[in-house]
Amino acid sequence: MITTHTMNVPGWADLSTPDPAAAREFYAALLGWHVETTDTPMGEYHIGKLGDLDVAGMMAPPPGEESIPPAWTMFVIVPDVAESLAAAALAGGTVLQAATPIPAGQVGVLADPSGAMFGVMSYDEPLPELPWLSHRPGAVCWFDLLSRDPAAAVPFYEAVFGWEAETHHGLPFTTFSLHGDAFAGMLPMPDEVPPDVPSHWSVYFAVEDCDAAEARAIDLGATVVRPTFADQDGPGRIAVLADPTGATFDLLESHD
Repeated sequence: MITTHTMNVPGWADLSTPDPAAAREFYAALLGWHVETTDTPMGEYHIGKLGDLDVAGMMAPPPGEESIPPAWTMFVIVPDVAESLAAAALAGGTVLQAATPIPAGQVGVLADPSGAMFGVMSYDEPLPELPWLSHRPGAVCWFDLLSRDPAAAVPFYEAVFGWEAETHHGLPFTTFSLHGDAFAGMLPMPDEVPPDVPSHWSVYFAVEDCDAAEARAIDLGATVVRPTFADQDGPGRIAVLADPTGATFDLLESHD
C-alpha cells in the first residue's frame, strides 16, 4: 500500500467534467463515496471520500477550456513542482501548465514524450498517512499508461521520478514501482484503439464484483468501452467504462 505522503509516486486523481453535479452523483452511487464540496479560486471542488479517506477530486474545467473532453488525470506527488516540470522538459516531456498555486500547495500539468498527459502536485504542509492505491472497494487502486511510444516513456519516468521499470518476460507489459511498491503499469496502445486517441493514463477503482459494478454503472448512465474480462496475467477482472459525461475509467476486481 502506498501512502499519500510518499514522494514521486501517484497520490491523487482528478476529474475534469462539464457537469460536476452529475459526476458526483454518479461516482457516489457507483463507488459508495460521500462527497464534500469546497470553494476554491478556480471554482467549486468536489472531493469523493470513503470514511476519512480522500479518494479523488472533481471540478468543472476552467473558463476558456470548456471544449476539452472530460477526463481523469493522475497526479504525482513531488517535493517541488517547478523542479519536476524543469526535469520533465529536459527528459523530453512537454509542460502544459506551469506551476500554479492551489489552496494546499502547487500543481503543474505536463505530457510525457509519447503524449500522455498527467499532473504533478506539491503540498505546503506535511501530508497525513492516508492509504493510497488500496484495494478497499471504491478507492483508487492502480494506474495504467496506454502508450504509443513505450520505448520513450520508460526512460522519461525513470529520469524524472526515479521510477523502476520492469518489463515482464514474454508480455508487452511494464510495471512501475518505487522502493519496492508497484503502483502503475504500461501497455503499448492496443491496435483496436482508433489512431486519433492519444497516449493516456487510466485510473482504476477497486470493486468487490466487477460484473455487478459494471451493471450498476450502466444503470447509472455509463457506457461500456470494454465489458468485464479476466486479465489472466494481470491483477484481476477489469471493466473499462465511460461515465455519463464521457470520461473513461476502469473497475478492478482484484485476485488478491
